[in-house]
Amino acid sequence: MRSVRDLRIVRSLALHRNFARAADELGMSQPNLSRALRSLEDSVGMPLFDRSRTSVTPTVAAEIVLQRCDALIAGFDDLAQTLELKRNEDQRGFRVSVGPFAAEAVGLESFADHAGTSRISLGRLVVRDWRTCLEDVLDGRSDLAITDTRSAADRPGLATETLGGGPVSFFCHWRHPLAQRSDVGWDDIMRFPWALTLMQGRWLDLLPQDLGAAGRRDPETGDFVPAICVDSFPAMTAAVRNERAISAAPPAFIRDEIERGEFVTLPIEEPWMRMEYGLVWHAERSWPRTLVRFVDTLRMTQARQKTLLNPGA
Repeated sequence: MRSVRDLRIVRSLALHRNFARAADELGMSQPNLSRALRSLEDSVGMPLFDRSRTSVTPTVAAEIVLQRCDALIAGFDDLAQTLELKRNEDQRGFRVSVGPFAAEAVGLESFADHAGTSRISLGRLVVRDWRTCLEDVLDGRSDLAITDTRSAADRPGLATETLGGGPVSFFCHWRHPLAQRSDVGWDDIMRFPWALTLMQGRWLDLLPQDLGAAGRRDPETGDFVPAICVDSFPAMTAAVRNERAISAAPPAFIRDEIERGEFVTLPIEEPWMRMEYGLVWHAERSWPRTLVRFVDTLRMTQARQKTLLNPGA
C-alpha cells in the first residue's frame, strides 16, 4: 500500500463488489479504477480481487488489508483535519473595534504597521463609540476592542489590559469666542456645543448639572450624548474648524494644529480629565494567530510612541 488512496480503492471495491459503483464513489472512471487496481496488485505482488464478468470478490490478501484499512484511513483523515484546522487558525481573519481616541493613539498606526509587515492582511479595523465596541466583543462581531477599559468592568465575561492614557484638554478654533480668554470656567464651556464621541454616564457626575449646549443625558442608557456626537477624531476636529464647537483630546493629538495656530487649548483643568484605553476581549474565546500578531505589533508601536514622546524615560 503506497497511499491512503490505495486503501480507499480496496475498501470501496470490497464494499460494492462492482467496478461501476466503486468508481462512482471514488470519483474515478472505470478504466482508471481498473488501471489503479492492476498497479496496486503489481506493487503488492499478489491479486487483491477475483474478477468475474459482473463482480469482484476480495482475496485473502485483500482481507488482510481490510482488517487494517479503516483505522489507517481514519488516522489519515484525523491528521488531515488537524492540519486543516491549524492552517485555518493561522489564516483566519480578525476584526477589531476601536474607540475614536484609541484609534488616534495606537490603533490605526498599529494596523498600518501590521499590514505593512504581513504577507497578507487578514484584519479589519472599525472605529466605534465605547458602547458599540463592547457590544461588538460580547456579541462576537469583533475579536477584540481597543477602548476605555473602565467601561468593561461591569460587563461579565470581558477581560481587559490597560495600554495607556493621559491628560485631556479642551480646545477650540482660534476664532472661537473662548479662544482669547485667559479665565475660562465651566459655565463658559457649557455654553457651546461639544463635538465628541459618546461618553460614559460616569462623566455626568463630574460635569455641571446644567449641561447647557454641551449635550444631553440619554434617558435609556444614562450616557452623555454630546451635542455633536461623532464616531471618529477627524470628525471632532472638523466640527471644531467650523468655529462654534469645542472638543477635548490629549494635547499630543492636536500638536500640529496648535503649532500652526489653528487650534487653541482652553485654560480649564481637572484631575479627572484623563483618557485611559486598552484591550478588551471575551475571556472565553481564543484569538486567531493573525490577531496575536496584530496585538504584538500594537504593543511595539505603543512602545515606540512612548520613546518618541519621552526620549529621556
